[in-house]
Amino acid sequence: MKISITKVAGTLGMLAWGVSVQASDLTLEGVLNDYYEAKGGLEVIRGIKTMHAKGKMSMGGMEVPLEISAKRPGKVHVAFEVQGMKGIQAFDGEKGWSVMPFMGKPDPEEMADDQLKQIQEQADMDGVLVDYEKKGHNVELIGTSEIEGTPVIELKVTKKGGDVMTYFLDEEYKLEVMVRAQTTMMGQEMITESYTSGYEEIGDTVVPMQTTVKMNGTVGQNLVFESVEFNTDIDDALFSMPAKAEKPEAATADK
Repeated sequence: MKISITKVAGTLGMLAWGVSVQASDLTLEGVLNDYYEAKGGLEVIRGIKTMHAKGKMSMGGMEVPLEISAKRPGKVHVAFEVQGMKGIQAFDGEKGWSVMPFMGKPDPEEMADDQLKQIQEQADMDGVLVDYEKKGHNVELIGTSEIEGTPVIELKVTKKGGDVMTYFLDEEYKLEVMVRAQTTMMGQEMITESYTSGYEEIGDTVVPMQTTVKMNGTVGQNLVFESVEFNTDIDDALFSMPAKAEKPEAATADK
């Protein structure tokens, strides 16, 4: 079942909105509670132990198949295929690693610095707004505004490490329309905007089936999920970095 928040760019702006929410009536606790309830409630959110999704990612003129698996606590495995070669980015709860054969790196390698930070954030199945205080983040209610004609509520998140994110929640449905993140990558400031749409009910929660990512204002990638499953069995071994394959010994002249 699709929810009517499906198209970010303009569709919501054409809906017949009810009484507009006044900024003075909003409280951080109230907005967050509505956000949790829109996703099924905290019990449902915390009850999701695993997630498995399949889809396609478009970037740089290419469309590649994508498969994402996540498992508590803090494990994620992202697999994609480029020109017949399988790439992997993963985090096992302690260590991040990747395999990038199309970049001349066919063996698994440990991640560090910016790459490691990104994969750790992906491994948080709940997102920064759930249990944000325990995670060391700070959340502020900014007020109301619009994103491409859609009335939204702005929440500013200052993460434990200092990075800043702004969540733009649909004023009526209290689900993300866009998330803006300010980070430092390779010594440079980067602004990433993730536009989420195509929300569908899956079990007792809702999931955005499409995400368009802009980096410093330019579209970087578009992700469309074809299927999402929760609480299926996922072996922990999937997230562990495999040993490097032993290279065969050179043939001897006698053979």
